[in-house]
Amino acid sequence: MQTEEKQISIISESGLTLIEMLMSVSILVIIGGSAYFAFKTAVDAYHRTEAKILAAQRCRVAMDRLVTDLQNMYISLEAPELALYTQNGPSQLGDRDMLSFVTLVKTDPDPFLEQLANFQSQNAAQAPLPLLSDVQRVAYFVGPELLPGESVLSSRSFQGGVTSDTSTEQTGEYALFRVATTTLDPEAVIGTILQTGEVPQTDENGDPIYVDIVPLIAGLASFDLKYFDGETETWNTSWDDSESIPSAVQILITVQGEPQQIVSIDSTQLVLQGQPVAQPNSMTQSTMVYLPASATAGGAP
Repeated sequence: MQTEEKQISIISESGLTLIEMLMSVSILVIIGGSAYFAFKTAVDAYHRTEAKILAAQRCRVAMDRLVTDLQNMYISLEAPELALYTQNGPSQLGDRDMLSFVTLVKTDPDPFLEQLANFQSQNAAQAPLPLLSDVQRVAYFVGPELLPGESVLSSRSFQGGVTSDTSTEQTGEYALFRVATTTLDPEAVIGTILQTGEVPQTDENGDPIYVDIVPLIAGLASFDLKYFDGETETWNTSWDDSESIPSAVQILITVQGEPQQIVSIDSTQLVLQGQPVAQPNSMTQSTMVYLPASATAGGAP
């Protein structure tokens, strides 16, 4: 009898009670939840860092292109074709400035040699091809971002001009565009694109016009330019002095990062005391370009 009772006692003591099982499950749940929270935090931090790196790369591409053009700028105070034109475009969600000037464009392959080879391969009876000049007028402006698969020339967002209100079919986001043309007159090509959104194909003489429109950076939040007056030592939001040129140009570009899930947001929440507030995961880069003294030409072109 004692042996049987001892065996029953050993069997009953070898199992787990309900309380022990509940405590074990609770500990496993706490450990699993902590591990999931730590893993999710690490993944979210990785995605935020990656978004900032991509935004910084997009900023740097546009910044390098603009800095290169400014360093090769050519201005003549006596020739309107070689003048510097600026426009200040402030808004509640960020500045959308415009800048246009004449610069020396380096292309690879050389368009002059390429067109010369094409011209030599043609028959003498055919009309000669116009040779492309490396002295071009460029313009940087902010316009509606293109839809997927949509080209600049066929974009419905540019109808009516980029300086006016566009249709409601646009994406609501903006991009930084660069226009380059061999026509130095700013009103012939640049002014027409900004006001009407149309790209002229020929000039007043019927000759074809070279126009190259490239979207440099998408998801643009702000494009702000400031000009330093060396005489008064002040910064101006635009440059309207036709008798002098600025000593330096400050460039500030803000690019939106990857979109995040937002429950609800109002456009007024992005403005704090009249100052624009950067959206989450946005990247802002700034640089200053000192204009070379050789950029100013005293005589006519």
